[in-house]
Amino acid sequence: MFKTRSVLAAVLAGFMVCLAYGCSPSYPECYEDNDCKADVSKKSYDEYCLNAKCAECRNDEHCSSKKDESYICNSGTCQRINGYCNPEVGINCPAGQKCRDRRCGPECYPETVAEDCPPEHLCENNRCVPKPECLVDEDCPAGKICKNKHCVDAPVCQMRLAYFDFDEATIRSDAKSTIEENAECLKSRKDVSAVQVVGHCDERGTEEYNMALGKRRADAAKSILSRMGVSNVSAKSRGDMDPVVSGASSESEHQRNRRAEFLINP
Repeated sequence: MFKTRSVLAAVLAGFMVCLAYGCSPSYPECYEDNDCKADVSKKSYDEYCLNAKCAECRNDEHCSSKKDESYICNSGTCQRINGYCNPEVGINCPAGQKCRDRRCGPECYPETVAEDCPPEHLCENNRCVPKPECLVDEDCPAGKICKNKHCVDAPVCQMRLAYFDFDEATIRSDAKSTIEENAECLKSRKDVSAVQVVGHCDERGTEEYNMALGKRRADAAKSILSRMGVSNVSAKSRGDMDPVVSGASSESEHQRNRRAEFLINP
């Protein structure tokens, strides 16, 4: 504030002296705007007096009148607004952005997707993307399943999980029925070239123990498939690394993790 007052006082003092003696400042120094508009050394200037110096502008209106509304005055210089856009005059936004109120911004927002995106599109990561045909099987019509966000014909039958008792690899009666149904399904499908049985455990026990237990479970299920005429079957264990219920606490939750799954064409 003190510095500004000193400058203004100096300008005022110089101006009073010049009124008395008829002197004028040398460009680019100035006392008023007229000092910046005169023909100096055969060069015309159309500038404004800013802090005793001739400048391109003193406010935003000086820039918009000289150029266009995309320019503002910044410390005496006309500069284009960062992110300015005006499709009507060919000033467009980069790909993936949209012009709103003469400013470039994200292509879309989830809350205004209907306004920002074409029909049948979603707003993901502020970009308009085609709406997927489906996300889950229930989104598809009867006889179809959801695969890679598209509805495709469902196979004649699907693989079911077989479950095990705690710390056991013995096939119990309900699991035997499930594996036998899976075997009949596999033999009826034309799209099956290989099957992999994967054994899983609940999260109790050491990693080494559960890997071995998971392998015994996979081998037991594989044995039934092979006896029923299913060929090209392999077995592996994931131990407790892929729980259906992470951090299981109840017995019903642990039960969901003790399973054998059947992967087609792994």
